[in-house]
Amino acid sequence: MASWIHCKGRSQGKRLYQEDDYGVFELPASLAAGELLLVLADGMGGAQAGDRASAAVVRSFIDAYAAVPSKEIPARLRRALDHANRELALEVAGDQLALTGMGCTVLAVVLAKRELYWISVGDSPLWLWRRGHLTRLNEDHSYRKILAEQVAVGELNPQEAALHPNRNALLSAVTGDRLVLVDLCEQACSLQAGDRVLLASDGLLTLSEADIAAHLGDEMAAELPCQRLLAAVAAAGYPNQDNTTVIVVQQGARTRWNVSTWVLLAGLLLGAVLLVMSWLWHWGTSL
Repeated sequence: MASWIHCKGRSQGKRLYQEDDYGVFELPASLAAGELLLVLADGMGGAQAGDRASAAVVRSFIDAYAAVPSKEIPARLRRALDHANRELALEVAGDQLALTGMGCTVLAVVLAKRELYWISVGDSPLWLWRRGHLTRLNEDHSYRKILAEQVAVGELNPQEAALHPNRNALLSAVTGDRLVLVDLCEQACSLQAGDRVLLASDGLLTLSEADIAAHLGDEMAAELPCQRLLAAVAAAGYPNQDNTTVIVVQQGARTRWNVSTWVLLAGLLLGAVLLVMSWLWHWGTSL
């Protein structure tokens, strides 16, 4: 099994409630369906009980992933998502007056050896950082994507897109109803030594991708960069700052044999040789 190291953190921002939730689960080897499962959900802002929706989806997704009878990781991810969606529908049905309209995004990632799989609904971004470059891996199921396409063909200018009132509207979310858009990674994404994987809620989009990449690649810091990312969001001072959650994971470094290690081993070996020679000499003189 590979050694994975990760950090995680979240901030409430300027919102009255924390509607993000997440979970990190080490998968047992007997499952044969990956080594680490990461799940992040962002409750729908302005909807009923967004915090309850995100917590319920994270919990039911993790439970289902470990229980569904499939050894294919993409199929297991899809079944876990469908289960979480059904469980949310049952929860809404139990208290329609209070819970109708609640929902959340979901982003789930499975790491297996040097491979990555994901499934996502909504706009919570998944990035791969590699040698200073940041690449978004999953689809953006928000109106921002449509606005970006309109900017690309000249139908809108960047300023109009940035101020568009529907820019944060979701095109798909987990609500207990039919899932409109699902982004499922059918073929594994290969990872390389030094890669970092970042899961986030859309509150992190306060920062530019260039800024995010810089914080992920800051080798002067001893720790993984979750707290640096959250501090940068706070420092930006956005007046309506959304909840922000970040999870960063990378494969652990292999043990390096440095000079002191070799000196220690040489000393132990020399000591063993001298002990054997002393025993042989003592045995020979006693005959």
